Amino acid sequence: MRPTGRGVVVAAIALAGFVSARAFGPRSLNAVVVPAVCAFGLAAFLVARADAPRVARSSPADGFPGDERRVSLVVEGDGALVTVRDAPGSGLDGGGTIRTVADGREEAYGVTLRERGRHVLGPATAVVNDPFGLWQRSFGGAGRAEVVVYPPVVPLAAPPRALAGTVGAAGGRSEFAGVREYVHGDPLRDVNWKASAKRPAEYLVTTYAGDGSDARVVIAVDRREGGDPDRAAIAAASVAVACLDAGAAVGLRTPDGTLEPASDAAARRRVLELLAKLDRSEPTGVEREGARVVVRADGDGVTIDIDGETRPAVELLGEGAA
Repeated sequence: MRPTGRGVVVAAIALAGFVSARAFGPRSLNAVVVPAVCAFGLAAFLVARADAPRVARSSPADGFPGDERRVSLVVEGDGALVTVRDAPGSGLDGGGTIRTVADGREEAYGVTLRERGRHVLGPATAVVNDPFGLWQRSFGGAGRAEVVVYPPVVPLAAPPRALAGTVGAAGGRSEFAGVREYVHGDPLRDVNWKASAKRPAEYLVTTYAGDGSDARVVIAVDRREGGDPDRAAIAAASVAVACLDAGAAVGLRTPDGTLEPASDAAARRRVLELLAKLDRSEPTGVEREGARVVVRADGDGVTIDIDGETRPAVELLGEGAA
């Protein structure tokens, strides 16, 4: 518990008034010192007796760079005035300071997802203030929450012949398979506007059962000295999502983990989460045997090898690979 800047000023004014009263008489004491001392003492009493506020934070949904999220904070307590400061992680942009009353009401602030990776919000700090703004007392608030920022997904500019059937370039889009939630990188032509109209809060895209519905694609991400992990993650994510959209079962190998081939509804999220973790520290090789797709990042750039056909990532992904 300590005085605020305003409290220090009030204390200084009261002290000056006391000195003036000693020099010029008690009228100065009555006019300045007494009100200041009363306000200072009352404020200290209110802050000292306030209960520790309880802060609960919502966990924002994972997403892609540039996505915006709202973070809700609920502060419960005895009705004291509270300022909550929630620290965003290094890969997130946005202010996390709200002023509220500790009575269970909900407040929110915005954050923008900026960098690929796993980032944390918090811990939050709750500061109790008096109505005059003279004293403050800090408490620990909500703990940390994690948000995953996926690598950007870029539509394939020119699918190689080896994956033509898998990604639907061979015309395997005739049979309707269902709908799923839209994610960044999906082509607008696949948006199912009729189904989306029934769910105003989100878009739905059509999925097809085509030539790639029984395909299995294992993607290995091999990062070497000087390789850019962010560009490697973009390349791997773009190929993986294109294959998943066509109904292929996609597996993934990175230095941080391995996923067995799968094409269920959660496969996309698991792939993107693992690529979000792709390490920026010491480069590490990965098992390439049995992988149809090898994304290699080294000092010369990023290449994609598909069934022995190696091409620069920029040819496959266009400007999105930059």
